[in-house]
Amino acid sequence: MKINIDYIARVEGEGSVKFEIEEGRLKDLKLKIWEPPRFFEGFLAGRKFDEVPDIVSRICGICPVSHMTTSIRAIEKAMGFTPSLEIKKIRKIMALSQIIASHLVHLYMLVLPDYYKVELLSGHEDEIKRLLRLKEAVNNITAIFGGRPLHPVSMVAGGFTKVPSRDEIGKLIKQLEAVKEDALDTIKMVSELRYPDFENNTEYVAIVSKDEYAVNEGTIVSSSGLKAEVDDYHSYFKEEEVPYSNAKRTLLKGRGSIMVGALSRLNLKFDMLHPEAKKAAEVIGFKALEKNPFFNIKAQGIELIHGIWECIELLEGLSGEDSLDEVKLREGSGSAVTEAPRGMLYHHYEINSKGVIEKANIVTPTAHNFLSLEEALKKIVNENIDKPKEEITLMCEMLVRAYDPCFSCSVH
Repeated sequence: MKINIDYIARVEGEGSVKFEIEEGRLKDLKLKIWEPPRFFEGFLAGRKFDEVPDIVSRICGICPVSHMTTSIRAIEKAMGFTPSLEIKKIRKIMALSQIIASHLVHLYMLVLPDYYKVELLSGHEDEIKRLLRLKEAVNNITAIFGGRPLHPVSMVAGGFTKVPSRDEIGKLIKQLEAVKEDALDTIKMVSELRYPDFENNTEYVAIVSKDEYAVNEGTIVSSSGLKAEVDDYHSYFKEEEVPYSNAKRTLLKGRGSIMVGALSRLNLKFDMLHPEAKKAAEVIGFKALEKNPFFNIKAQGIELIHGIWECIELLEGLSGEDSLDEVKLREGSGSAVTEAPRGMLYHHYEINSKGVIEKANIVTPTAHNFLSLEEALKKIVNENIDKPKEEITLMCEMLVRAYDPCFSCSVH
């Protein structure tokens, strides 16, 4: 029996799953990411360093802030520039707002139809109104600090070209306060979904800091004891090509597949969550170390609480001081790792004395997750191999959506 999921619905980008069952055994399975490659790394070469953030933000319409922030931090490292505490705070606010916005779209629009078994817009007006209220509140953060909610224009190497007024910041705080109850209702909603009983053995990876729930900077840590500095990324991770995919896949050298994203973050730095997020996790019974990849959905709900509460505190703590410093041109190379909504994102640049990019390397969360997801698909098929074709097919699609891949990012 051959099963071809030619187009996986309700994910970002284009991919398929194809497998064959013969005499009650899985013969072969491939996760094919067939979206055309876009060659960002190639055409960044020869561009000036200050063009890079705007260009890489176009890799993704869902996580432009992550690509901008990661590229800026890598460029600043190459130039020997250290941003002020105020700049770091604003960047974290921007990152958290984008993580929340991405999680909202995934939870409400991509995941829920799998569990409600009906058209989401039919009979679920309350959920849609809740989504819109939450989305507007977090989009306003990106718009106020970034100049617009999509593909921000005020994030540059050295800081921000635009500083919001105290009145604007006060309005953002009030808007976030007003949707706290909506966030709590969201996590209640996702906690009540009936997830498949499934576990996948993989190594969870995230960036960790002793001082905060790391988003924009930290040490790379795994559930199996890895601890690596960002500059040593290529000593531990490797990218490899597969003939049936336009995306590379990334794994730990000598160790195998990894999983990144909300579930990995909670598994590795649960203790650093905001107290309200910890409380919400306790209410829904989430505990680290969860090994069911479907619980990535629950983890995103918990991060929703964390992000809103921490954004409020960060906004209240802004000093209002100037948030743009000069970056002095010099030759060098720099790497940065941040936590995008879907997981660990890596950027590396080599820059000459004229400020021109000579080499660029970008490794996205979906590239990090590729092998883990493919292995999980094989395992879930093997465990449900006697079930009807339609049931196996749906379960595979649900698993892919639970990982929340961005295939467009992966073929950058």
